[in-house]
Amino acid sequence: MTLTIPELSLVVLIGPSGSGKSSFARRLFKPTEVLSSDYCRGLVSDDENDRAATGDAFEVLHFIARKRVAAGKLIGDVPGFSRTFGEAVH
Repeated sequence: MTLTIPELSLVVLIGPSGSGKSSFARRLFKPTEVLSSDYCRGLVSDDENDRAATGDAFEVLHFIARKRVAAGKLIGDVPGFSRTFGEAVH
């Protein structure tokens, strides 16, 4: 499979939990190119499944995304994508 991605891109993989978004992203992107709301939840609460930490996790995720976009770096996977993410990056 060949996938051509423009140099400065935001690639969003959307689908239900367990559908293979993160597995696909790990095969296609560098670990530093993949942003995960679950990972960010773990950063702020030590538990990737702690839904009470979701708001704080997305603040962290949006911060990282803005910095990567400003630096011209690719962002590969954003599980839990929401409409506010696109607004936060701009």
